[in-house]
Amino acid sequence: MLTMPGCKRILWGGLPAYAALSVFLLTGCQRNISGSYLAGDANTVCWLQLVRTPDNHLTGQLAASTLKEDGTIEPSNVSVTGAVDGENVTLSGTGFLGLQSFVLSGTLSGDTLTLTGAQSNPLTFKRSTLAVYQSQIAALNTRSQNILKERAAAQAQQRAFEIQAQQRALEAQAQQRTFELQARFVSDIDAIIGKMERFDSEADLHLGRFPGAEKGYEAITEKIEGYVARERQLAGNPNAAVARGQLSAAANQVSSQTDQMHYQGESLQSSLETNVKPVADQATAFEQQCRAVSQNSGNLTPAEIQNVNAACDRLESAVTPFRQKFSAMSDGLAHLEQVYRDEHRKQEQLLQTAYSLQ
Repeated sequence: MLTMPGCKRILWGGLPAYAALSVFLLTGCQRNISGSYLAGDANTVCWLQLVRTPDNHLTGQLAASTLKEDGTIEPSNVSVTGAVDGENVTLSGTGFLGLQSFVLSGTLSGDTLTLTGAQSNPLTFKRSTLAVYQSQIAALNTRSQNILKERAAAQAQQRAFEIQAQQRALEAQAQQRTFELQARFVSDIDAIIGKMERFDSEADLHLGRFPGAEKGYEAITEKIEGYVARERQLAGNPNAAVARGQLSAAANQVSSQTDQMHYQGESLQSSLETNVKPVADQATAFEQQCRAVSQNSGNLTPAEIQNVNAACDRLESAVTPFRQKFSAMSDGLAHLEQVYRDEHRKQEQLLQTAYSLQ
């Protein structure tokens, strides 16, 4: 079982991050270590790809996706290198999960690759396929989204309870707190105006990035196409197996950037629904209250009426640009989601081609 997360636990051990470790993989007399391996637990997916060169060197990629307590996924992807000497295999890498360097040692028995670092607890990899890896990543993403949605729903529910309690309190004290309600009303309007203005500024920043994000998806697809085209040129050449494997691994590595960009878009969409839409609903509620106050001022003094009317005028001036940018953000995110789906489909087809050419 992996913990803390599992991949980092094995790599870190009890040594400082800058310490170098030794790794030995017992491959079996005639067993080719080249291939893809998968390890993980409920919160971590580790993906190891190895290619053995004719001169007994090893190259590959080690990737990990770790589900954090807050529902976000922390990715890490690094290159590994090594050499084969008989049954002993040495691998090393740097910059994985915040570590300056790492090494693993272990044995390959059938389709099971068991690795250990400074600690004795092993990390067990199973020889696997890209499809299985992608299915586990998808499952991890689903758990991530569920956690984020649960947290967002809990926050929204809590906020709804707070608003309801506030409204009940105001109604119960309406007769005794005429002046206080007027002051609170104006203060709340100014607070919601502040939120809308902050959103306006943030929206300008995000809207300016959307065209670049769309081009980014397309650029990733183009890069993968380039790798696959080069791999296709080497198809049928028995001496280019390593190069084809490296090109396929590079295409897979690049494709992960698409999901990382998509996670950011989903996070922004979640924030829009969780944090910004309630502001829009509150603004609508304040507009209705402003109309009610203008029709029935109750026991307010002329100075208090003037104060309320001035706050309602400020609200009216702030609502229009806010709603325009909220609509622009919603439309922009919807468009980016469609771009992601189109490019992701293209990339999946390319990766399948790359896999078949290895």
